[in-house]
Amino acid sequence: MDGRCGTPLRRAGNVLKGAWWDLRDSHGAIAVTHCGKLGDFVASLPVASWLYKTRGKKIHFVLARGFRPFTQIRSLLLLQEMTAEVTLAEFPVRDWECGGTPYRFDPNRFYVPVGEYYTLGLRRHPRKFVPEYVAEEHGLGWDEDFRLTLGEYPRTDEILCSDEFMRAEVPQATAIDLSAPLLDNARRMAGARESHVSQSGLFHLLDFAGVRPTRVYVYPHSVNIHLFTRNVNALDLVYVERKVRGEKLKS
Repeated sequence: MDGRCGTPLRRAGNVLKGAWWDLRDSHGAIAVTHCGKLGDFVASLPVASWLYKTRGKKIHFVLARGFRPFTQIRSLLLLQEMTAEVTLAEFPVRDWECGGTPYRFDPNRFYVPVGEYYTLGLRRHPRKFVPEYVAEEHGLGWDEDFRLTLGEYPRTDEILCSDEFMRAEVPQATAIDLSAPLLDNARRMAGARESHVSQSGLFHLLDFAGVRPTRVYVYPHSVNIHLFTRNVNALDLVYVERKVRGEKLKS
């Protein structure tokens, strides 16, 4: 477990807030909100894990329904020991330039009754490891030992890629079905003979699960991989100059 982040004042405020909620609701869950994107959310999970481990309360994830991957994430989150519940809220997201913004929202205003909650998102483009960056805003910490659980999955002879546009680089691969649950796709990629991924939400799922893809392709729209993983030196990275999507496209 890592130490708390943020200024001394924010850390003190976090201690007081946590103590107050523990006195008021000693057995309740802690709500964590997020509105996307998927990689940003996955990188916030070590903060949620830190809350669970240090406070002894499970996490109620309240996520924006308007971000499509969140409609496919329930089975994956419920597999994690820290998760109490997953709820989709009708929170409107207006901009995807820096993750989903605005990212701060009170779940109670969107008909999700909760007590203690934390809004985990990116206040601006991060300049340090994202779990630490997210934690410092609230005076929280992040769990250095966090590992995403995928459960059991079969080994196969499949050669897979995470996006259809990647077949220009990996023509022998089959693109996964992006409409399938995230847990199913993560397990399929983890068990494949070869797994080729772009720097996307699925890559971050595999990375935090301790799964090393066969190769990771970094396209011009996403070149900040060093802020989301501490395993850069262990990855087989391929930098591709071909532009494959608009900068404002949700991913």
